[in-house]
Parts: sequence; structure tokens; C-alpha cells
Amino acid sequence: AVVSTQSTGGRDPNDLDPSLYTKSKKSKEEGQRQRDIALLEAAIYHYTELLSEQRAATRENVERRQARTADEVDDDDDEDVAEEDEDEEDVVPYNPKNLPLGWDGKPIPYWLYKLHGLNLYFNCEICGNFKYRGPKAFQRHFAEWRHAHGMRCLNIPNTAHFANVTLIEDARALWEKIRAEKNKEKFQKEYEEEFEDSHGNVVSRKVFHDLKRQGLL
Repeated sequence: AVVSTQSTGGRDPNDLDPSLYTKSKKSKEEGQRQRDIALLEAAIYHYTELLSEQRAATRENVERRQARTADEVDDDDDEDVAEEDEDEEDVVPYNPKNLPLGWDGKPIPYWLYKLHGLNLYFNCEICGNFKYRGPKAFQRHFAEWRHAHGMRCLNIPNTAHFANVTLIEDARALWEKIRAEKNKEKFQKEYEEEFEDSHGNVVSRKVFHDLKRQGLL
């Protein structure tokens, strides 16, 4: 501030004791501090009025909770947990590649998806052209109800012979082959049952009866 020589009794202001200005400087700082405090208090009062309804509702909620019994507290806690679970279930996870969901409801990592071959689909005509995702699910389905039902509809037993057979025509062809082999292995009395004639010769059942009819025995 500019101080005239008149106000200092004709003396140069620079020659005056600096302590004479201290009171004036402190007064200005104190005035600024009081103004800052006043502005802060005004802001607090303003926000207090804006939040008066919320404050009242919070106070009522706290008083209501304090007045509850232990059983009521447990019931409310259970409801809160149930609401949180419902909120989590409602959240749709970000899944642009349509990856399968893991145990936590989130898409499995892409490397795991590729590792298990879940990007591959296997069709089974016997199961009504149902598509199985990944080789593991495909191999497992041969022992499951859908494939077993399809085999019953074809009147074919669902045995290990038909593992990895997914086409109806292939299953029928294989079944016919198995039946033919079983018929060959079946014991045929007429040719395989043995008899001994009066001379000690061993002959088949058919030959024995032919000789008997001819009176050669």
C-alpha cells in the first residue's frame, strides 16, 4: 500500500518500523479467515436443508432397527442376502463369443474353451440329430438316456459294439452282422451233436438217423 509522507509526519515510510504494519496485516488475514468460515457455514446450512428429508428417513430407519428383536434382525439380514443374490442373477455377463458359463455363472476363459474343444459340434442321427458340444460330451452321450432311447427305438441293444456309431443305417448294418456271427456260433444239434454206432464209429446226429432209417445200424 502507498503511504504518504503527510500521514507519517513528514518521514519516509521506508524508514518506519515494520512492526507498525503488523497489526494492519493481521487484521486483513483475520478478516479473510472469517469470510472463509462464513462461506463454509453457509454451504453447510444449504446442504443441510437439501438433505433434510434423507436425514430424517435415515434417523427413522436407525431407530426402527434399534427397536427390533434378534429374530427380526436375522429375518431382515436373510432378505437382504436374498435380494443381493437376485440382483446378481439378474446381471447378464458380458459374453460376445457365446462361451459356456462356469460354476460362478461367468463365461469360462477362452483358452479353456479351446482346450476342451467346445468350439466343435458332433451330430448324432440316432439321438434325433442332436448336436453335442465338445468331444468329451460326445463320447459321454453313448451311455446316456437319449442315445439309449434311440437304440431301443431301432430294436438294437446299446452295447459297446456300437460305440461311436451315430448313423441309423450304420447301426442297423452292424447289428445284422453281429446277429449273423452269433447264428454261426450257435450250437446246431443236427450237425454238431455226435452219436456212436454199433461198431463204435462216431457220426453226427443227422448221419446216425439216416443210417438208422436205412436199417444199416
